[in-house]
This record gives sequence, C-alpha cells and structure tokens, in this order.
Amino acid sequence: MSTLQELTPTHARRIGWIDGHLDIAYVAVSGRDLTVPCPDPEEGCLSFPDLAEAPVHVALATIFTEARAPDQPCGYRDSADIEGAHTAGRRQLAWYLEQERLGHLRIVRSRRNLDESLAVVRSDSPLAVVLLMECADPIRSPEEARWWFEQGVRVVGMSWAYGSRYSGGNANGGGLTVIGRELVAAFDELGVLHDASHLSDASFSDLLACTPRRIVATHSNCRALLPPKERHLLDEQIQAIAARDGIIGLNLFGDFLAAERGATLDDCLDHVLRVAMLAGSNRTGLGSDLDGGFTPRRLPIGVRHPRQYNALTDALHLRGWSAAQCDGFRQGNWVRVLASSLP
Repeated sequence: MSTLQELTPTHARRIGWIDGHLDIAYVAVSGRDLTVPCPDPEEGCLSFPDLAEAPVHVALATIFTEARAPDQPCGYRDSADIEGAHTAGRRQLAWYLEQERLGHLRIVRSRRNLDESLAVVRSDSPLAVVLLMECADPIRSPEEARWWFEQGVRVVGMSWAYGSRYSGGNANGGGLTVIGRELVAAFDELGVLHDASHLSDASFSDLLACTPRRIVATHSNCRALLPPKERHLLDEQIQAIAARDGIIGLNLFGDFLAAERGATLDDCLDHVLRVAMLAGSNRTGLGSDLDGGFTPRRLPIGVRHPRQYNALTDALHLRGWSAAQCDGFRQGNWVRVLASSLP
C-alpha cells in the first residue's frame, strides 16, 4: 500500500512550518542543550536541529512560568509571589536574548522582522521566534507591560491552568480581575496579541467583552471531541476567535486529542477539520506544545517528531484539502495573523 508521502504531490509540501506554541526556554533552563539534536527521541524531540528537520522557520516561543512550583527554574510559589514570578519570567527572557546574541535564534519584534525571516530561509538560518508569555504573573503591574513589550514580548496568555493575579485559569475558574482588565487595556494600547488557550470560560467571556481586538488560541483543541474540560475550546469560542480573525493552533499532546487511549493522526485531523467546519480552514494552524512537560511517547502515533509534521498536511490533502489550504495550515494562516498584529 502506498504511503501518505508517496500519494502527496510535491507542491503540497513546498513551504516550511510555523509552530504556534513551543516551550523553548522552559526546556532549556530545565537543563537541555538545544544546540544539539535530542539524543533519545523517546525522551525529547525539541532542539534547534530537530526543529530544522521539519523545517520549522518560525515559532511562538514561550516565557512559561508555573505557579505551585517554587523549586523549579520556571516556577514560583503562587500569584501573590510577585517577585518570584517576575524572576522566573526574567530568567527565560534573558535566555532568549543570549541565544539571539549567539546567533541561535532571531527574535521577531516587527512585521519587517517576520518578512525578513521568511524571505530568505537557508539550512543554517536561525530559528525566528515570536515571544509568547504563557501566564502574565511575571508582569508585576499593568504599567510594566510596556517594559516587557520593549524586550520583545508580542503575545500574552493572561493565565496558565491555575490562574493568575489577572485572570482565572482553565483549572480553577473565575473571570478577569480588576487589574486584569487594566492589563488587557495596556496590551491593547501596545498592540500585544491575546492568547486564550488557558483561560477559564469566564475569563474568555470577559476578554471578549473588554477588548475588540484579535484573539488567538495558540495550542487548543475542540471540547466537543473530548471529555468536557475548560482546557479545550467550545464550538462557540472557536467561532468567536474566528470572528476576530484569529487562529486555533492544534495541540499535539495526546491527552488533548483522544480520551483514555493513545492518540493517532486521525485524531489530529478530527480536531483540525472540526475547527475548519466551524471557522474555515484559514483559522487552523499548528501549536504543537512539543516537550511541554511531557515526552514524545505522549504525542500521537506518526507525529512524534518535528520531521513528521508533514504527515498532518499529507493526510489533510488526502481528506480533500487543496495545496493552498495545506500551505495555510503549515504557515500561511499564522503569517496572516502575525503580520497584521506585529508593529
């Protein structure tokens, strides 16, 4: 029987990838050397050489801080631990700035940077990253949002699972706080893009109500296809993101694709196609979350390394997607959103 790759015309594989969610600094400050390939593909698949195999040209790279983990490099005690969260966030920011100085990556701060990063892509080109803060607790006050923007942060999710001083999270509920609303206003003034992936339902609704600007979900799947947890998007939330010309990035964590069994490539397609049915194929993209606290063994069978990303668009092509739609999923839809959001 022919493989998916053999059945796919070469023009459907002509461009590289944008990955909408990678915890690059989290993995690095936790001890991995990202300049060399991962030695054991069962234990890790995120490194600069591994991403180049896809190839991933651009990634939304996180500053991820974790409440209830004060002894971890990316952790802090809780939302009241303002300086602890700030220090954890600054540690990752410093890592990105140092990697840029060393030539291992390039921070995308503007539309021009994005255009330049996509215009000339060679095998030795550094990975282009758009800095995404996953949980806003490192921002000590709404007034400090400008400083983080000046350092290069262009996308922010107000909360991680446990919530933040600004917002309820998907694991604990609650809406935006008073200073959360102030932070949304500060982001809107600066042009920071809102990421809804870890918001509680109440915070998602509050965000829609207090900003007219674009909202994305960098690494979220469909609640209709999974046990009902607020970590996954309701159909009406997907449609609300689409109405703001946003995008939903497919999360490859197996537990977020299928319940009580190993996830497969077909499960990935089910989520992508449901988003496309509700919002259009141009609202779909990748937000893999590779090595974001789990090993490749918990990724879907057939998509356990960046070099296997092409299996997604190969399979979408076999499901009837055109070359243009597949190119959109690989890169073009994220390009549209980022290009119209960056300064």
